[in-house]
Amino acid sequence: MKEIYFAGGCFWGTEHYLRQFEGVTETLTGYANWFIPDPVYEQVYTDKTGYVECVKVLYDPEIISLSTLCRLFFRSIDPLLKDRQGNDIGTRYRTGIYWTDDEDRTVVEEVYKEIQARHSSPLMVEKCSLKCFFPAEDYHQDYLLKNPDGYCHLSPAELRFARTYARITKALRSNSDEEKKVILPRFFKTGKGEYGEGDKFLGVTVPNTRKVAKEYASVSWEVIEALLESEWHECRLCGLLILVCKYKESTEDTVRFYLSHTKGINNWDLVDLSAPYILGRYLTLQEDRSVLYALAASEYIWEQRIAIVATLALIRDNQFGDTMKLAAMFIDTQYDLIQKAVGWMLREVGKRDEQVLTDFLDRHCRQMPRTMLRYSIEKFSPARRAHYMRHPF
Repeated sequence: MKEIYFAGGCFWGTEHYLRQFEGVTETLTGYANWFIPDPVYEQVYTDKTGYVECVKVLYDPEIISLSTLCRLFFRSIDPLLKDRQGNDIGTRYRTGIYWTDDEDRTVVEEVYKEIQARHSSPLMVEKCSLKCFFPAEDYHQDYLLKNPDGYCHLSPAELRFARTYARITKALRSNSDEEKKVILPRFFKTGKGEYGEGDKFLGVTVPNTRKVAKEYASVSWEVIEALLESEWHECRLCGLLILVCKYKESTEDTVRFYLSHTKGINNWDLVDLSAPYILGRYLTLQEDRSVLYALAASEYIWEQRIAIVATLALIRDNQFGDTMKLAAMFIDTQYDLIQKAVGWMLREVGKRDEQVLTDFLDRHCRQMPRTMLRYSIEKFSPARRAHYMRHPF
């Protein structure tokens, strides 16, 4: 187990919020970071001691990472407010993250920097090592469990977010398969220097992830966003599959959300199971396809893959032009995963109009990477495949 300390305003609500999350094994309210020994609530309440109401969190890093915990914590506060959260005002209600292991500092500062980038004003959240922590009186511990109708500065929506996110992650983990936990990291190339470096897997199959996504298809954008920020591959996939479900009822919002959260779409299956069914489906009804070319020009490999794989929806609607233009743009790509995706889309075009594919191959086969070419001619007869493959390169 590891520990981290969060100050998020009144510690009753902060504790209740944080204890919802899978991997949090214990919470304890208390007073942190001042010098008067053994403070009591009556002293801290005066706002003259310098103490901050704080929650000690013990968590299992094999289930929830510190970075995820920090991001979830930021969702429970207004980080721009100084010495205030909700209706509670005073220095004891200031916000902060405090660590006891100096190795945690880097993680906290990385998340802090990420959150700061979303705001034009400086964050009012302390970040430093823990100087001291004194547990609060017994009646402050688990206060909202003991008093369900008690005061909480957090909104019902924020607490609902915590409960829903926790239920989804628990539902996914309940479908975990130990064998797949071992196989999937190798299959998705998570080793150092590989395209999926650092990705973590619960060991959940796609059909089981779909079941969870369908059960929670009506969740808020905040829950989906938090899933896409998860270190767990299946959580991100679940968030994307929920987005696919949302597309019909909130088309424009879903597409905007999808395009603004591509950071979490960072493996080939995440792209392939979402891009055609959100962006691609949307573009079948749009004349302006410039977003595809902006994505294709990105330095981020997964945005490039989104661009080409999204055209699968266009191909199925017998619209081939953008696929062919993007394929030509990617002729010189060095990325194996883009070569395969382009070859796949070209093959799909050929299934519907072989002449369009052969015209492209006759113009470009000498420049095409062999992987791209092999994928594109996979459905040809052996003789025709040999004809294209024996061109000099």
